[in-house]
Amino acid sequence: MTSARLTPAPCLRLPAAAALCALAVPSPAQQLQYQPGLIPGTARWSEGVEAADVDNDGDLDLFFADGEGLSSAGTQRQNVLVINKKVETGTLSFADESLARLGAHVSNAKGVTTGDIDGDGWVDALFSNAFNTSPASLYVNQGAASPGFFTFDGVARGFTTAIAAGGAMFADVDDDGDLDLVINSSYLGSIAGKPRLYRNDGAGFFTLDTAAFAAAALKSSHMDVQMVDVDGDFDLDFFGANRASNLGGNHFLMLNDGSGTFSDNSATLPVTSANVYEAEVGDLDGDKDIDLFFVSLSGFSEGAVKNNLVPSGTLSFTSQASFGSDDDNEIAQIDYDVDGDYDILVGSLGAREKLYRNDGAFSFVDQSAQITAVSDSTLDCTVADLDNDGRYDLITAQGESNSAQWANKVYLNVGGPQDNRAPEVVALLSPALADKAIPIVVHAKVRDQVLDDGVDHLTASARSVALAAPATVNVTLTPTGFSPPVTSIAPGTSVVFANASGATRTLSGTTAPYTWSVVVPDGQSYEHFFVAQVSHGIAAVPGGFNTTVNVSGGSVTTTPGLHEGVSQYRFGLPNTLGASGVRLVYELEFRDWAGNRTVTTNGVVALLSCGFSTYCTSKPSSLPGCVPALQASGTPSASAGSGFVVRAAPLPGSKVGLFVYTTQGAAQTPLQLAYGWLCISTSGLRRIASQLSTGTPGLCDGELSVDFNHYYATQGGDPTLVPGASVDLQAWYRDPQSAGGANLTNAGTFHMCP
Repeated sequence: MTSARLTPAPCLRLPAAAALCALAVPSPAQQLQYQPGLIPGTARWSEGVEAADVDNDGDLDLFFADGEGLSSAGTQRQNVLVINKKVETGTLSFADESLARLGAHVSNAKGVTTGDIDGDGWVDALFSNAFNTSPASLYVNQGAASPGFFTFDGVARGFTTAIAAGGAMFADVDDDGDLDLVINSSYLGSIAGKPRLYRNDGAGFFTLDTAAFAAAALKSSHMDVQMVDVDGDFDLDFFGANRASNLGGNHFLMLNDGSGTFSDNSATLPVTSANVYEAEVGDLDGDKDIDLFFVSLSGFSEGAVKNNLVPSGTLSFTSQASFGSDDDNEIAQIDYDVDGDYDILVGSLGAREKLYRNDGAFSFVDQSAQITAVSDSTLDCTVADLDNDGRYDLITAQGESNSAQWANKVYLNVGGPQDNRAPEVVALLSPALADKAIPIVVHAKVRDQVLDDGVDHLTASARSVALAAPATVNVTLTPTGFSPPVTSIAPGTSVVFANASGATRTLSGTTAPYTWSVVVPDGQSYEHFFVAQVSHGIAAVPGGFNTTVNVSGGSVTTTPGLHEGVSQYRFGLPNTLGASGVRLVYELEFRDWAGNRTVTTNGVVALLSCGFSTYCTSKPSSLPGCVPALQASGTPSASAGSGFVVRAAPLPGSKVGLFVYTTQGAAQTPLQLAYGWLCISTSGLRRIASQLSTGTPGLCDGELSVDFNHYYATQGGDPTLVPGASVDLQAWYRDPQSAGGANLTNAGTFHMCP
């Protein structure tokens, strides 16, 4: 990001001193060492950098957003892509292939974001362009046909308006399985504005949704876009840092209602100076909620902000003590010491980039001496393992002042420990019940060793198997070991380990990465579900007992995960058996760039038929040709609160009627009453409040209706009406001219799905 500058270094005045400032000799203890000349191409004013494997060859390439101008447009520059040749040649080097792969396209670019917008498995890119000089520049990867070569396709795909954008992020804001785009619209020097949401149609074509941020206040000097779950409800909220004093809070905090419509909670954020150039998001204190870290606060300081959601349960923030004194621009998070927490890298205009070790409880210790001292004007930075050695490197982008040092730079991590920590799944949202007719959606929040503007360099996948009937086998832990000693099962089968050993034992899965551990008291059991088609080692201690569970055969489906936003992934798991599927068993796998893997365990979803079907026969009403029947619209849901409407029509107009229902199923034999057949069980029979049908007396134009989701959410008096319950119902209505003076429709059945 950009800031108003002071010429940074007195050492620029003397050539000899300048040489020493520009490239200090790294000490043997330095972890991040500058590699002069590694990034090729003409040195330009560059304000953004992002690492992505554009050609899927196993090394990370670099996009740079070039384009001059602080608060008004300067010279437009070519959008930049440099290709990493590590895998091809065995040596870390880069080639500037911007023209060949992107085409000749210039802009006042201030940021770049990447994501797979069309679901083809290849990364696409978008450059945010400032000063209303051009629309956002969208590049669509040509994929397998030409790996890492792009089609310049923004206008055709919905980006037709020139705006003043300083940042953007692809994110699935409406949880429909594709990446939408949030982009800001009031960069430095522009009039106040609001963020903009472009919704993806699933094929990578975008439509501006002007209503999504209608509640946002007009704010100026937009710098940053972060799409992250701030309030812990598994949808992606918008946090945006601004370099200005703005009404209703200097910065944006807009909470998502789950559909991609945002409410303004900006006043929840603490007051900061009007000099903020960037803020990064991530869990800094290990409590699994999202904290903030700001740079260039009052007096060019930086500082963290604690999210109090955990353990209070209420979203609020507390500013921590600020520190530092330089004009700084960018934050990236890296666990450089591999101790399990995020340390802070700062892109600075000072004598060197900065590194603060996180010692917990928002205590940060200056470790900047770990970085080669180079005096330059860093406007952006990111972290990536460029040479595939398991250590994360630092990449910086330069611009605005100190033009002699505008060459973008790489600092290789040469002295630090290799990343040997597997990604950590910190939260999982999975339904216990799901509609068997649609993909089962599972969400996971994952923390790894790097995080910058949502980029964590993880790959995610799911393995799942649908079953037509539950499958279980039993294994007993005796005083002498497991019985049987080896078990062979199909994927999706559960194994019940019964502890009859006479002592409490700890059972563990020992085959990496399918590891788990659980304490099982004597006389109790533990059920574990297996998916991966491998031999799983199982151990019990104390005792040193071992067994093997061999999983083979069957049909396991692998599904890629969607990186929805900051640290959050989405999986749409298919029920491959359709109507005959009754259970889905799954596991999620996350792999970081260093190759460390984590696999979740015991994902089980019961599959329900959530559609509405009818049975039995309606008795004709007393009006000629008037045979009412049940019909329904929407989906029965125990959580929606509305949206599933059951109707009885046509029936005599303006007559009293009601619905009766039971969770005990259909009657084995329909009960013949004076006014028709009662086809649902009389056990547990309940009725919903009576109503007057619509329509005109004497005509067959009436209707009875009930929103059963709303009834479920508000009735509160039926303990049998729970998620997953099977509901059967009929409609009863007055019909004075019929036998018995009333009548019944046919019957309907459905499940109360999640």
